[in-house]
Amino acid sequence: MRIGVRSRPVGPGGTEAGFTIVELVVAVTLFALMFSALSLGMGGVLRTGRTNRSRSVAAYLAAKQIDTVRGLDFDQVPPGQTTLSYDDPGSGSTYTVTRETAWVSPSSTSSSCNVTSGASGSSLAYKRVTVRVTWPNMAGTAPVSSQTLLTPPTGSYSAYDGHVAVQLYDRNGAPLAGQTVTLGGAATASQVTTDDGCAFFGFLDPGTYTVTLSTTGYVDRQLNQPSTQTVTVVAAQITKIQFDYDLAATLVVTVTVPTGAVVPDGIPLTVANSNLTLGTKAFAGSGLVRNVTPLFPYASGYQVWAGDCTDADPGTYAGGSRGPVLPSDPGGSASSGAALDAVDVLVLKGTVPVANSGATIVAEHVNAVGCGAETLTSAAAVTDAAGKLRLALPYGVWRLKATNRTLLTGYSWPTVTLDPLSTVIPLATVRVS
Repeated sequence: MRIGVRSRPVGPGGTEAGFTIVELVVAVTLFALMFSALSLGMGGVLRTGRTNRSRSVAAYLAAKQIDTVRGLDFDQVPPGQTTLSYDDPGSGSTYTVTRETAWVSPSSTSSSCNVTSGASGSSLAYKRVTVRVTWPNMAGTAPVSSQTLLTPPTGSYSAYDGHVAVQLYDRNGAPLAGQTVTLGGAATASQVTTDDGCAFFGFLDPGTYTVTLSTTGYVDRQLNQPSTQTVTVVAAQITKIQFDYDLAATLVVTVTVPTGAVVPDGIPLTVANSNLTLGTKAFAGSGLVRNVTPLFPYASGYQVWAGDCTDADPGTYAGGSRGPVLPSDPGGSASSGAALDAVDVLVLKGTVPVANSGATIVAEHVNAVGCGAETLTSAAAVTDAAGKLRLALPYGVWRLKATNRTLLTGYSWPTVTLDPLSTVIPLATVRVS
């Protein structure tokens, strides 16, 4: 007996009817492909429509801003960058309108700061106003831009006035926009740097002025915050100055203390980078965990150690090392340690240990170089039963004394050298009378 299997049912007249599973899968697949293509096409049409509407709104806002500027008095359009916002109720989007105003010569197409210091300023004749409009989800669409030139009223400015061009760069040498630059002196004014990192102060009385940057969280290459430069304005000339300015980096430093040692108050920390004028800079502070900031975010990073005198630097000892180079990124932080050394101080009155005395130990840096007259004092320290106190100090040469109201004023000044390569804790005997 043979059993046959038909792939399709047979209808009247012997014809086959219905669909196989394979035919159904093929039909569904074709429908899905056609639907996907249709959806992509519709999505593209909708995106194009939204983009066209956004550009139309942006063009209207740019034209409106240009008309507003043309309707203002010349002096009511200050140089620098101004940012406005516009909420579009139709789309729910917020448009950003950025207006940049710069002094230019009739044929100028470049930045106001693209000049050589000492160049003649007699050709400055117009304010060029550039309006740029952006919006969310631009998806590669170029901003809408528009420009106009404003002519000052005849005789408004003296040909004998001078000018200051302030150029800002970040750590990578890229123009730094959006920073407030303040000018102080015979005239006081402020501007926000344009997209090319420029703030141009035109038509100033000759004399000495101060240019200041004070953005919170920013620092210059010499770790100054605020950052200041003095500039001399010369009649009929443009004086150009430059700032390198960026978001400060931070080092989170944990001071490591030898076992059982007392830490004096006020031990400074020093950071090193070859780009600093002196190669190093000290930071005062207290506590065992410190945030050392502001630091300019040099790509070459920093090294750090405890103390600020030259001989506190472990790298000054043969075979010594300052430790690892720590990264410094704009607005970023890195963690490190800074080690202290130790000295055992024995306090004697005659030949008798001054036990449990609460003696305050004072350590003074001998022949301090590269620092002030560094003196460190133990905080409410108490000697043990043998009259000893272990004191933590930076590396270097120190002399010590002990003071306390219960002790007489006489004392000796024993000297010790704390060396980063030595594993032996020295003993200093302080005699009081």
